[in-house]
Parts: sequence; C-alpha cells; structure tokens
Amino acid sequence: MNKFKFFLNYGLIFLATFLILQSFQGKNEEPVANLDTPILIEAAKNNYAIGKDVKVNVNNFTGESLTLNWSGCNDYPFDVLKFTSEGYVKVLKNAETSCSDEYKTEIANGKKEQYSLINHTYSLFPETGRYKFELTHNENTYQSPEFTIKKPGFITNIWREAIYNPILNALVALIIYLPGHHLGLAVILLTAILRTILLFPSMRAIRAQQSMQAIQPKIEALKKKHGDDQARLAQETMLLWKKHKVHPLSSCLPMLIQFPILIALFYVVRGGLSPDRSFLVYDFLPEFSFTDINPMFLDFNLLETSMIVFPIIIASMQFIQMQLMMAKSKKKKKGDSKAPEGMAKEMENANKMMRYVMPIMIGVFASQMPAAVSLYWGTSTFYGILQQLVVNKKGPSADTTSNESDEVKVRVINKKHGKTN
Repeated sequence: MNKFKFFLNYGLIFLATFLILQSFQGKNEEPVANLDTPILIEAAKNNYAIGKDVKVNVNNFTGESLTLNWSGCNDYPFDVLKFTSEGYVKVLKNAETSCSDEYKTEIANGKKEQYSLINHTYSLFPETGRYKFELTHNENTYQSPEFTIKKPGFITNIWREAIYNPILNALVALIIYLPGHHLGLAVILLTAILRTILLFPSMRAIRAQQSMQAIQPKIEALKKKHGDDQARLAQETMLLWKKHKVHPLSSCLPMLIQFPILIALFYVVRGGLSPDRSFLVYDFLPEFSFTDINPMFLDFNLLETSMIVFPIIIASMQFIQMQLMMAKSKKKKKGDSKAPEGMAKEMENANKMMRYVMPIMIGVFASQMPAAVSLYWGTSTFYGILQQLVVNKKGPSADTTSNESDEVKVRVINKKHGKTN
C-alpha cells in the first residue's frame, strides 16, 4: 500500500504544482488607466538574468483599437534601448531568426497584450545593464520604465552547464547528422539513447517495485501489530526491507533523473533552437544554421502545442504502462488469502486511482507543452512499456521469492511436528 500512496501523493503534488505554475503564468490583470499615457509599454518584471525570457506588456488607453505593425517574430513593433556612457542607444535586431510564434497585432481599448522575446534574449540583452523599451505609433514615441539585466545566479549557471547545454547540444548534434535535419527523429533518437543509458537503474527500479508489492501483506501485518508504536513499526519495517533487500526510494531514481531532462528539453524546444542561441553549440560540432531545422513530424509542428492528438496518445500509453505495472500485483492478490478484506479493498481503490488519475494528469500536462516534449514523453513511455513486459515475464527478484518459499517450508515442517504458527 505504501507504493500506491507514494505515487498517488506524488501525482497530486505534481498536479498541484503544475496548476499553481500555470496560474502564475496565466495572470493577465487589467491595467489601470493612465490618461497621460495613451499607450503604456513596460517590462513584465523589473529584473531579468541574462538568457531569461524577457516579456513586454503593451497597454492600450487610446480610446480605440490599437493596431501594431508586427510581421513575423523578428519584426516586432518596438525597439530595445540600452543605457551607455552616451545615454540610451538602440540595440540592433538580429537579422536571422527562426520561430513559429504569431502574436496578435490588435489590442482592444483598455486591454493589455504580452509579448515574449524568448527568441531574441541573447541578441537584444547580451550583457548586464539598464534597458528600456520604445514604441512609436502615429508619430508619437512611448518609452517604458527602466528594467535591469543582471548576471545569472550560481544555481542557474550549474543548471545551464550541467543539464541544459548538454541536452541542447545532444539534440542539435542529432539534428545535424540526421537526413533532412528532422527535429522529430532527433527527439526520438535522443530519448532512446537516454533511456538506454538509464536501462540498468530502470530495470532495478521496476524489480524494486515488484519486490515491494510482494512484501506488502507483511508490511500491512506489521501495521496491525505495531500500529500504536510508531518507533517499533518503523524499526520492524526497516528490518523487513533489509531482509528482502528492497527500499521504496530505489524505484524513484530513474524518474528523478528523467524530470530534469524533461524540463531541459522543454526549455530547449521553447527557445533553445533559435539562431539567437547558436553560440551555445559546442565548438567541435560542424557549423549549422538553426533555420535549417525541420520541426514537422507527421504534419505536426513540434515547436507548437498539440492540444488533442499528442495528449490522448500519451495518456493512452501511460494507461497501458500502469496496467502492466499492476498486472503482477493483481495476480498476487487473487491467490493471497492472508490479506484482510478491508486491506484488499483499499488496495483496489488505490489501483483504480493510479490507473486513471495518472494518465489524465499527464495528458493535461502534455496539452500545455510543445509537441516535441510530448513526443519525448511518449517515446519514453513506449520504451518503458517494453521494459515492463520483459520484467513481468521474469517476475519478482530472487531474494523476495526465496524468502517467501522459506516461510512456506517452515510452516510445513512445523505442521509435521504437531505445531501451528
């Protein structure tokens, strides 16, 4: 039961965290009217670290609809000014760019639109300093309040050097050498490589899950016996884990390793494949233009969000994987006469929650992410299904099986001597 409670709690925490993050990102409060400034332009935050996604808000108080001349993701309708010894000077726009974002060019009166400069972060804000935005409309010029670009912190630098940059370069290397420079094929191949590297710890994790399932009735028996003495219960549980050579946290390692990779891939797909970040490519890789990347995969643009198809596929695959993970547990419960009726019902309810809640939660998550991230998760899940099929055929670990068979032998011998347990 501990295993199911762990995954259920983990899933609920993950869903709550995701919804909280989405609520913060989705806030779009109505601006307060400023009669002295018909158009108010401002940075979304006062401070940004180098490389972060700088966002600009444009508020319309003109009394009519505001149309901005935004054509493509490079020709944005405002300029960036940097403070120098000569005052504020314009920062030159990057001529080469590659993105699929399309922004609204019309803002209703009293409304606000937010624009992301994720594809121009390093070209427009290459160094620390004080910056402003400037917008010209109908021969009138409007400037934003000053905002600051600062150096990234220690944790950010570690993240970029240890995780983000290696994932970016691995993906770019595959794109370079694959025919047609297909992003989709590169994501699939990268996923297969990463999962193969994690194959040994993943197999151990799956076997640990099965071993935990095998000793679950014993853990429940300890709870009934020492329920009033938490210290004794913890001690006996630890001894049981040690005896069967299992630990509940050992099954979490591959998942914990995969999440940083998943997050890094999200940021790589979101803005890392823009020419703005081409300088991050390692020197030993051949010269390559990011504009040559082919983001199409089965008529889907992997740089955009897939709201229906990819989430449904991923949720279905996750459901299949959950079924396989619980297959051994079902067979064991059918032949297990020791499990109390209440405990069996509780485990069945937990199984149902895991079987349906987890896939739905992951489907919702996929509907908010670029399709390339969904493709990674789907490929990884398919790999996991194949792994689970292999492990299910082999059964639980030898240590757990031998311990159970030893108990059966002891009962038989005692019965011959007229003793009962």
